[in-house]
Amino acid sequence: MRKPILIALLGGLLIAALALPALAQNTPARKGFVGFSCEPPRFQVFEAPNPYGGLIMMDTKTGESWQRIIVNSPAGIQIRWLPLARGGAKEGESIIWQ
Repeated sequence: MRKPILIALLGGLLIAALALPALAQNTPARKGFVGFSCEPPRFQVFEAPNPYGGLIMMDTKTGESWQRIIVNSPAGIQIRWLPLARGGAKEGESIIWQ
């Protein structure tokens, strides 16, 4: 009695597992890409090159970014995220991208 129920249950699970890719959200086809894709995480952390150095965290929805700083005080070491100002070159300045 248990064997037919177990076989039917496993068969149902197999059918459900095979149907999952068909139920997944359709994404545009990419050449040479096989698999699923999703949105990137909202907050992404990057290692900044010199002269900045350290870690930079960016909010991909708003474009705001923060730099990680380490503060050493008599109360102990703290890690903080300092907001970075957005903006381009000011009067008399130029931006050089390396």
